[in-house]
Order: sequence, then C-alpha cells, then structure tokens
Amino acid sequence: MGMLDDIRILDFSHVYFGPYTTMVLGDMGADVIKIEPPWGEMARMYAPLYGGMSSVFLYLDRNKKGVTLNLKEPKALEIAMALAEKSDVIVENFKRGTMDKLGLGYEAVKKVKPNIIYASLSGFGLTGPYMPRASFAPIASAMAGWYWLTGRGVDPEGPPIRPAEWHGDLDPGLWGVIAILGAIRYRDRTGEGQLVDVAQLDTMIAQTGVGITRHTMRVDHPQPAMDRPTIALSTFGMFKTLDGWVYIAADPHMRARLERGMGVDSLETTDELKEWAESNKTMDIVNALAPQSVPVAPVYDIEAMLEDPHVKAREIITEVEHPAAGLVRSPGFPVKMEKSPASIRLPAPTLGQHNEEVLTELLGYSKEQVVDLRKAGVIT
Repeated sequence: MGMLDDIRILDFSHVYFGPYTTMVLGDMGADVIKIEPPWGEMARMYAPLYGGMSSVFLYLDRNKKGVTLNLKEPKALEIAMALAEKSDVIVENFKRGTMDKLGLGYEAVKKVKPNIIYASLSGFGLTGPYMPRASFAPIASAMAGWYWLTGRGVDPEGPPIRPAEWHGDLDPGLWGVIAILGAIRYRDRTGEGQLVDVAQLDTMIAQTGVGITRHTMRVDHPQPAMDRPTIALSTFGMFKTLDGWVYIAADPHMRARLERGMGVDSLETTDELKEWAESNKTMDIVNALAPQSVPVAPVYDIEAMLEDPHVKAREIITEVEHPAAGLVRSPGFPVKMEKSPASIRLPAPTLGQHNEEVLTELLGYSKEQVVDLRKAGVIT
C-alpha cells in the first residue's frame, strides 16, 4: 500500500517547480492527473529530446496520467471543474491571476469542492508588491542571497555563482510537498481544505536561513575569528588530487583524526594539506581518511556517481521503460519507507495519453463523446 493511495492530485503545473512537487506526491502513491494544453506544456520540448520529449519532462512527470484540455474552451472548463470535484488537491504554478481568469481559481473551485486543498505555487506569493511579477528559479535564488553566498564561499572578492541545478524550483517544490501533506493531515482532522501559498522567494530565504541568521546576529557583534579568511589551517573544502578532486570536511576537533589518516605527526597549514592531497589519488585519500571518521568524498562527475558501489547498493537510480523514449534511468524516491515504500508505476505520459481513460472511467464519458471532444479541439 502506498502512502497516498487515497489521494487524487489535479496538476495544472508546468516546467520545474510544480511538476517536481506533484512528482514526489505521485511517487508516494497519489493518483496525479496532469493537465496540459493540446500542444503540450513548454518543458516537453526543452532540448535535447528523447522520443520527442525532454529529460526534464521524462523525470519530473513520471507517475502521472496525461490529459490535454484547451482551457479556453467552455467544455474544457466544464471537464476541469468535474475533475476538481473528484480531486483532493489542486496544484498550479501559472502567472498570478491566470487561474482566476480561466474560472479555475480557489474561490471558484471551492464552490464545487468545499474541502479542496488548493496549492498555489509562484515566484513571489499571493500578496506583496512583487506578487504580479513573473519568476523562474534563478530569480528567487538571486534575491534570497543564495548566489551571493555561494560566490563568497569560492572567492570573497569574486562574483556571485549559480550552483548546478535549479534549486530555486526544486527546493520550493519540496516545501510544496511538505505543505500539501500538512494540509491533508489538517483536513483528516477537521474536514476542512485550505489555500496553500508557496512562494519561491520565501522558501529560498528559508533555505538560506543559517547564513541570514549569522549575518543578522553580527550587526552588533564582531565577526567570529573562526570565520575569518586569515585562519592558517582550513581543513574543510575541495582539494585537488593526483587524479581529480576530493572534498574533506574535517571540523577543528577532527584535526587529530585527519593527521592519523594522513600519516603525519602534525598539520599546521592549509598548504601542507593541499600538498598531501595533490600527491595522492582521490580514492586513496578517501580510503585513508574515512576509517578515521573524517568526512571525505570524491568529487564525482555524473558517470562516476552512477558507478559508485554504495549508490548501486542503495538502488537510488531506477529504470523505467518509456513507450517513446525507451529506457529511462533517473533517481527514484530517495527515502526508504519500511511499511509504505514509494514506487514508480508510470513513465511520463505521451501527450494526451490518458484522455480517454480519465474521461470515461472517472467522469463517465462515452467513447463517442471523447471522439467528439477531440474533433472539437477540446482535447488532442
């Protein structure tokens, strides 16, 4: 039995932020119905394409049933409302006001489904002066101080740096999952649904919380000596090796352990550590330090990560056969659950793949009516 087998999600989201939220919920067992326009959502076509769709779509839209609706058509709106009435959660990340204009906003949906959980995902939220602004992942990350702090970690005098992957979408997506699960729990206890307002900027500020708190606490206090760049010995960071890079994360209290792993009587400067690393191979360093309980890891590229024996043992990389793209290898649900394991049941849908299934089995349309809807351009 899945964790969310009794929950249906009506997913109007697109690109990264919303689809990541609904993918996680789908992995947890929810029945996710993804609504796209007849021409498909934009992330389907991000190059390069595999079987006519992007790696973004193949990953983020697994475990979803694909339905196409031209929401500018009155009949499509009628279908969308009927699906909303049979759903527990709606997730959308359109530009603010779009769902209201379509007649699918929170107040409108509440009339047919009073206890609906309506998750509105956006760049700046449903209130505040920036509410109308469009946003993508880097906008929130830039404003939250994430990029500035990343750059400071590399070079205090250098430019801000964007880390790999779009954390300004993925991290807020996880907050969306947390909030939706909390709202489901609340409804279980009270019978009441609610509006869930998840903003990328808010969540990325939360993800930058340690740095922000450190900064605000320094307003009336001097900078702690341990944070000053003039410290002679730094044992926390990336170090060049004979054949690549290694990350050593030794706190000051681990200095004796580090010295034992290095096979030296004392370690006085960072340059000594750098010289030792540069004269040894990456995995030799890992194998020397890990038994001493020094946190250490090779800095992998993706191919090396995929071949790591621990990664294989944990079975985090999953395989699913897609009817158009072939074998898709991607990360599965990363948490092991003893009694309610997550699963990948469906590959990402081809465009409109589940139109007939959803309309006939869930809403009671006949096959002839589905044909008529297709002819009228309501669905593909």
